[in-house]
Amino acid sequence: MHTRNHLKIIRRSLALAMMAGLVPAMAATHNATTVDGISISGYIDPTYIYNQDAQVSSFFFADRNSPYTYYHSTFGDLYLDFNKKFGNGGSIDIQIMPTRGYGSTFGSPGTSHAANSIINAAVLTLPVSKEVDFIAGQVPAWDGYESETSPQMLTITHNLLYDFSEPGYFTGAGASYTSGILTVQTLLGNSWNTAYTGSAAPTKAPTFEYRVSLAPSSALSFGLYGTIGKNPTLTNPGVETTRIYNDFDGTYTLGAATFNWQFDLGHQTAAAANGGNAMWYGTSLRANYRFTPLVGATLRYDYLNDKKNGGHVALADYYDGFAPTSAAAPGVNNGPVRQAVTADLLLYPVKNTIVKFEYRYDRANGALFVDTATGGYKKSNNVLAAQIVYSF
Repeated sequence: MHTRNHLKIIRRSLALAMMAGLVPAMAATHNATTVDGISISGYIDPTYIYNQDAQVSSFFFADRNSPYTYYHSTFGDLYLDFNKKFGNGGSIDIQIMPTRGYGSTFGSPGTSHAANSIINAAVLTLPVSKEVDFIAGQVPAWDGYESETSPQMLTITHNLLYDFSEPGYFTGAGASYTSGILTVQTLLGNSWNTAYTGSAAPTKAPTFEYRVSLAPSSALSFGLYGTIGKNPTLTNPGVETTRIYNDFDGTYTLGAATFNWQFDLGHQTAAAANGGNAMWYGTSLRANYRFTPLVGATLRYDYLNDKKNGGHVALADYYDGFAPTSAAAPGVNNGPVRQAVTADLLLYPVKNTIVKFEYRYDRANGALFVDTATGGYKKSNNVLAAQIVYSF
């Protein structure tokens, strides 16, 4: 199980929400094994995916050859967490995901970069004072309301902002400050953002990352996240330009219902498909209701506007529905606008087990989804998914 200090580092949601219900779900859904002061926990999440346009009908589990897409992102893998607590209150936490973690999916096979690494995260936490912790290592970004890991996910797939707008992770060092309802996190490190740039390498210049979170009550928490630094461009990954990204997200709990929101705004110089400046913005709204201890349901809506100068996500990604709506050449001005509606049924039949069933409808403002059966292109796509998550 994670220490309190480490939870401040790796959470993808907000301070109170994560400490109250999301990150500790690893503890709630399993009993960690402790050996010589080291706690060991984990899960497996085999997943079935049916993708109508791509003609995919397959079980996904520990498949290293499967690309990162919105319909197969961070799930379908073995997850192991090794946490060592020190006498001074510090800790070191190492997460292993052999095929779907940051070390495996953020890079290209055959390169000397992080691709094919089994390390998803490796974070050192050392207390400096009662309120301040020093942090260092391979640290997942602190933005958004969605967690990376399946036991904390209230859906199977991630929202559009998680997959195509947010940063991935950082390798560097920083600090975390907590006092009352306020948490402030800062980090300086090299960023990895291959989900939207297509680059296999980390940034050569460090990026500054920060988050300010407030938890005024046990029901409400929200925060502002941002980064500023250099990132590879879409058309020339060897060139890095200034990228500024901001995210405002939050969580509100009302009885058996939980509501999440996220708003993104990003800008990168000379990083769009036609060589101009890229600017994108979007939102993700999610509602979850727990009808009984055994049954829950989730509904989510995503919107991502990447129109300016042909967009910044991809030049020709017709499986994810991201490409300029006209040929990628100088003068292209229109990029994609993507939307998605996702509905999930969640079952909790026995301890440590979650069964999920999902329907997802994705739509673009142009014919940006390849229809494998006909060789043509469509404006929309349907995905059905089923998943079993067993934590231990």
